Amino acid sequence: MKPKHILRYKQYTKFLSIVLFAFASLNISAATLFENFDSPSIASPTNSAKDITYPSGIWNTAGITKPTNATENDRINGIYSMRMRGLANQNFMFMKFDKAGAGVLSFNYGSYSNHSGGEFTIQKSTDGGVNWVNAGTPITVPKWSGTFLTYSLAVNYDGNIRFKIVMTLRTPNNANEQVNIDDFQISDFGTEQTAIPVSSSITGIYETAQSVSITSATAGATIYYSTDGSAPTTASSVYSSPLNITSTTKIRAIAIAAGKVDSREEVVLISFPELVDNLAALYSKMATTGTNLTYYKYSGEAIVTVSYLATYKTLFLQDNTAGILISDTYRYTTLTNNAGDKISNIIAQVNRINDTPQLYPYNDFTVVSTGNTITAPVVSLVDVPNRLNQLVQINNLTFDEANGTKTFGPNSPYVIHDASMATTTTTFRTPSGMPNPDYINTIIPAQRNIICLIAKNSSVVTTPYLFTRNAADLDVAFKDPTGLSTPSILNLSVSDGKVRFETASVEKVKVYSVTGQCVKSMDSVAGQNSITLTGGIYFIKIGASVSKVFVK
Repeated sequence: MKPKHILRYKQYTKFLSIVLFAFASLNISAATLFENFDSPSIASPTNSAKDITYPSGIWNTAGITKPTNATENDRINGIYSMRMRGLANQNFMFMKFDKAGAGVLSFNYGSYSNHSGGEFTIQKSTDGGVNWVNAGTPITVPKWSGTFLTYSLAVNYDGNIRFKIVMTLRTPNNANEQVNIDDFQISDFGTEQTAIPVSSSITGIYETAQSVSITSATAGATIYYSTDGSAPTTASSVYSSPLNITSTTKIRAIAIAAGKVDSREEVVLISFPELVDNLAALYSKMATTGTNLTYYKYSGEAIVTVSYLATYKTLFLQDNTAGILISDTYRYTTLTNNAGDKISNIIAQVNRINDTPQLYPYNDFTVVSTGNTITAPVVSLVDVPNRLNQLVQINNLTFDEANGTKTFGPNSPYVIHDASMATTTTTFRTPSGMPNPDYINTIIPAQRNIICLIAKNSSVVTTPYLFTRNAADLDVAFKDPTGLSTPSILNLSVSDGKVRFETASVEKVKVYSVTGQCVKSMDSVAGQNSITLTGGIYFIKIGASVSKVFVK
């Protein structure tokens, strides 16, 4: 005969196995739930609802693709994360199982690529997923600034519960806004967790110093923080008074209270844009690939040469040092900008495409004046690679395909040459992504003087191409290759390491290096002037005229 305590133990273990089997049959998670979505990976985009079994349970997902840690576009802790999309019928992910009691729901989130990320809402179900109701308020996901954000919601529900994340549909603006979700956690009911720290200044771009207060809703909680990028611990600084932030700083903070589970970490990135005063300087800010996540503020003044709105806003800008493209793919700007607008105070990130910079703007810019014009310098085709994103004039350009009957078609390339290049990989192209210009369906001329923009703004077009904005640009008067509007007055010449010129009256004179750095600045005198320069290529601006000079 077996002892009673052995029989009781067997009866208990049998009862426990029955309970666990029942929980498994009901698809219920009874312990603190944590899911990092690292395994399994998702083999292909899920453009419709799909069940995926993770260690935490079965998740139903839609509009979620396969993120990898090999791309800058996805935000990831570990190996993988979920990516949600704001498309109709593809904008949700939810637990297809119950959690037995919930204390605090929390997870990391961040915008995908250069998206703003859109907006998401948390929903809950307490009847096995039959009905869903909103829990908490909608969260707007800011443009990525270099850190995951943490969502936290006190639930405190003693019963079976499951959660759903729903992206707000975006129409007609960019509907495909996307956001990454990672490290999803639900603490147990009855296990109190210290409230996550909250910063008075949210992650974003600032131009003035910030006095940052950090609080926790848990009374008596101690907040530990770091500003050097390290994870906060009880050995970190104890928060006691507002932090004075004057430069780009990542604040990481946790809250700890006696008898409670430590809070999740809150990360806030206070970013200040780096100042640049000319467009040429932005060329040096390109990353090796993709987007430089640093924000820059252009404080100079540039003129819009081309402006159009198709699926998104596109602007070509030019100042005395360079030309550049603004690609507002995700519509962060709201104001309309037209050709001839002089603009300043541009805050943007620099993206690299075909070894060429394009700016992703953060917000609207300042319009200084309207109705301005660019005096297009005269260049030859051989100079085209050095004039990216600039408006130029090319004299005696030959269209090789002209036969007296062939016409310009939309979004089409044409072989061209001039005296500097008998054959060239440079092409003339009718523009894509913008309304068809007024010369479409007109006969291709044999030879013309044209004003054109030099572009390389498509990932599928790897060499520079020329496009004219309208029919007027396709037939302009011959202009002296010096590009000076009044050459008889200026008499510009270079010899013996000096640039010599004449002005009829006092003019502002600036000399720029090819990298856009202003190396000399002066006021001319009426009559003869000279500037001594070391050997190299320079751009000299005399009044409103700009010339490129070579000093031996």
